[in-house]
Amino acid sequence: MADGQVGFHRPDNVRNIRVSKDNFRVKKIEKTQLPEKLDGVVDFLHRSQEQRLKEIKRAKKEHNRQTEKVKKTAFLEQQADIKMRSYDRLHVDYACQMTSTKDQNATADATAAEEYEDDFF
Repeated sequence: MADGQVGFHRPDNVRNIRVSKDNFRVKKIEKTQLPEKLDGVVDFLHRSQEQRLKEIKRAKKEHNRQTEKVKKTAFLEQQADIKMRSYDRLHVDYACQMTSTKDQNATADATAAEEYEDDFF
């Protein structure tokens, strides 16, 4: 079917009426049509609009990337600050360095304790 053509299921129900041509209305309709010389301008405007929209989209993506990068660096700095302020890095496991008094050799005089204390200092 061509553009503007109308199709009917039953051609018997179609009524055709002859109408005289009204030049005034025909000229009005022709004025609304786009002349061929403006087709190139419309294509140019359409392409420039698409290009502008692509540029806006690209700029928005770049802005989002930058904000994500800033958020990530801020998060990493915050984590480093939290780790720096934590007492976990100061905690040393002294359990392996401790000795029990049972390990000391007991003597009648207190020489074993004195030797231990001397080794301690």
